[in-house]
Amino acid sequence: MRGKILSKLKSISISTPNWSPGLVFQPNTALQQTSNLPQKQNNHNLPTLTKEEKTDSVLMHDDDEAKSTADIDPALQISTSEPLISDFDEKCPPGGKDILVLYTTSLRGIRKTFEDCNAIRFLLESFRVSYSERDVSLHLEYRHELWEVLGGRVVPPRLFIRGRYIGGADEVVGLHENGMLKNLLRGLPLSLSNRGCGGCGGMRFVLCLGCNGSRKVVVSENGGLSVVRCPDCNENGLVKCLVCS
Repeated sequence: MRGKILSKLKSISISTPNWSPGLVFQPNTALQQTSNLPQKQNNHNLPTLTKEEKTDSVLMHDDDEAKSTADIDPALQISTSEPLISDFDEKCPPGGKDILVLYTTSLRGIRKTFEDCNAIRFLLESFRVSYSERDVSLHLEYRHELWEVLGGRVVPPRLFIRGRYIGGADEVVGLHENGMLKNLLRGLPLSLSNRGCGGCGGMRFVLCLGCNGSRKVVVSENGGLSVVRCPDCNENGLVKCLVCS
């Protein structure tokens, strides 16, 4: 039995592939074409600067920036120093050489003007400084002297400190926002109380006692009586408060 199996195995011929000596393995044509494509250039292969070259570049940039700043007109450069009271125009209202004078209006016809006056008044009261408020709507003389000092028809509020014109609402609020208004108020007398005047309630004017606000009084002339204009009050029948004015 064993001999039969061995004889069958010998009869089986193992076939091997016939390799030709001239056969050479050829790579895939598509792969070869892909490999022949130009390679993308690397843009990162730039020359690197040494530490000394970097330092020189920074110094040169700083020098150029300093030169460009120096070429600017000094009048156009922003000043970081705080303004002094002497930096403002010398325009002194009557009796305002050593005090703070604020021109306001109590009329509500123009809302913005009325609110601007309240804003400046609130700022001055928050600093607790004493000031002379001159309401142009209550006293025509105040309006005329304001126009004469500033040389034109201007509207309040207008602030004057020690005979120097500070400006209107925009200028004063801007100085306060930059922290500069406090320095301009140094040395001014302080208000001892936040309460209004006991004589006028803070209005700085009271009703004329001679005419009771009618602006007319009866006088005797040539043996008779006649009605004349009250010489003591203003156009509104008011007189300045003797307590706070």
